[in-house]
Amino acid sequence: MTSTDQPETPSKPARRRALDIAAFGVIVAAFALMLLLAESTNPRRLGLSVAYLAPAYGGVQNVWVAPVNAPQEARQVTFAAYGVYDFGVSADGRFIAYAERQEPSGLHELKLLNMETRQITQLTQCERDEADCRTPRFRPNGDVLAYERVNTNLSLNRSGMNVGMGAIRIWLLDMTDPAYYTRPLAEDSQFVGHSPEWSVDGSTLVFYASDLANPGIMVYNFAPREGERTLKFIPSQYGTTGTLSPNGQQLVFPDLTRRDDGSIYTYLRLADLGALSFGDLTNPADPIDDTTAKFHPNGQQIVLERRYTDDRYTRGYQLYMLDVASREVTPLLVDDRYTHGFFAFNAVGDWLVLQRFPLGGQADTSPEIWAYHLPSQRLQLVATNAFHPRWLIGEEG
Repeated sequence: MTSTDQPETPSKPARRRALDIAAFGVIVAAFALMLLLAESTNPRRLGLSVAYLAPAYGGVQNVWVAPVNAPQEARQVTFAAYGVYDFGVSADGRFIAYAERQEPSGLHELKLLNMETRQITQLTQCERDEADCRTPRFRPNGDVLAYERVNTNLSLNRSGMNVGMGAIRIWLLDMTDPAYYTRPLAEDSQFVGHSPEWSVDGSTLVFYASDLANPGIMVYNFAPREGERTLKFIPSQYGTTGTLSPNGQQLVFPDLTRRDDGSIYTYLRLADLGALSFGDLTNPADPIDDTTAKFHPNGQQIVLERRYTDDRYTRGYQLYMLDVASREVTPLLVDDRYTHGFFAFNAVGDWLVLQRFPLGGQADTSPEIWAYHLPSQRLQLVATNAFHPRWLIGEEG
């Protein structure tokens, strides 16, 4: 090539092909990055994992999430400046609804955390309406959120009317509507109660009716069969809702009994919601104090908190497995250094998440979160100084 020759330049088709290849490479890289980000934010990548509130003491309580088999990877997922009162998790683990404290009112507002995008959406306008809203519970299919709502009557009280706060009522929030329309479960203002819980199939909602004159458990059926009542009432003085069986046809709940010496203890009853009948599940005359109970997903077994009052006495409540048909009770998790409570099965029924509270004499007496693998009897510490555990993902990764 002489000094006057010019270098050859690519033809237009060749340049176009090069640009097309470069553009395609950028698109592929962007798509790969999008998939990587989606996978990194997908809650199911954690596998078996638990959500809980922390710290129990010494700080502002927020929601944390930890994989059961890698608890050192725990991370905070809400950042409420004034703390989270309680929360609920959707059945698929994609959403966490939580009650966030508002200042200076001290009221709670319901918010929704998308675990895939980390987007936070405010679900209610309770502070504006002078209401306190908390205890969100997802219907298993995710279309409805049940929660507690109290009218505080702040404006009326400031004006000197001194009417006090209203009663706790159950409200429903439509999760399929972008406006998140909300309404009372029943228009009757005397329809009061707290602690809502759904059946596994989502057809039934139970809550505790806090009417002092006639306390008990309300069972609200959204899809009653022919001839079946929509609303059923089960008398109980203990103050909690109990737990529905997986098919929603039975309810195990605690009630009070008075012994001959005047002492008051708790035992368990079992209600047949179809026949609207109920009887004793554990014997009120036995030397026992039974409180919370949960059905195993197979519907044939129940885990219960028990403390014996005879020579088998333990300082704290221990966990036992009861066979519904035979009423036989066997120890599941007994350790006199702890009291056990606030537990739940995963969907398969091979894991139990629970809260353990170390009793006096130990260096640290703050509550702890543990997971118990029933087949292997393996007990795994998930978090310390933490409480209120719920399954985020109840399956192995």
